[in-house]
Amino acid sequence: MHSPQLPAPSPLPVHPFEHSKNLLVVLPDKIDVEEESRFYDELCEERDSQSYQPTSAPPAPAPRGPPSIFSSDIWLGDNFGGSLAFTRDVKISGWTSVGDKLGGAYIVYDCVIKTKEGTTIHAHKRYSAFVELYIALRRTLPRHQQHFVPALPPKSPLSRFRPAFLDQRRRQLQYWLCSILLHPDVGSCQAVRLWVIN
Repeated sequence: MHSPQLPAPSPLPVHPFEHSKNLLVVLPDKIDVEEESRFYDELCEERDSQSYQPTSAPPAPAPRGPPSIFSSDIWLGDNFGGSLAFTRDVKISGWTSVGDKLGGAYIVYDCVIKTKEGTTIHAHKRYSAFVELYIALRRTLPRHQQHFVPALPPKSPLSRFRPAFLDQRRRQLQYWLCSILLHPDVGSCQAVRLWVIN
């Protein structure tokens, strides 16, 4: 009886960077939202600074919507480029405790929102206001956009007045708010605009 001949064992796979002489850079596993925002602004400024000669007459400017209640110079309906969002930059600069801890104190976050026109809006919001925006977005956004709304950082009633916890929550809420307000579609929706001016 003749035994079948087995195929020769294949050589072990070669690591894709085994013979590379270049430096391998490992990207961090988190995104620095502020750095990404600055990089995006630099790219936009670089694109705008390049000379552009239109081949036909420029289009007529779009009619403006109602001005913001903060200033007659802020137009939340203005849009530039491909993004419909009116926000250029978002930061939560800090927080403050309001009221007596024994009698119903709560934390208010200072949301600093810079519009594309360069106007700065300070929106003072409690955590519950972020929850209301989350619920409004999940209720009003089209189904294909709802996955752009990340989960909010969880509540922690036992440590809600500790500075270390509040600073961590500030950073988490800032990331959450950036992902909403800077999103080209979500950042232009009615729920976001009402949240900013109320």
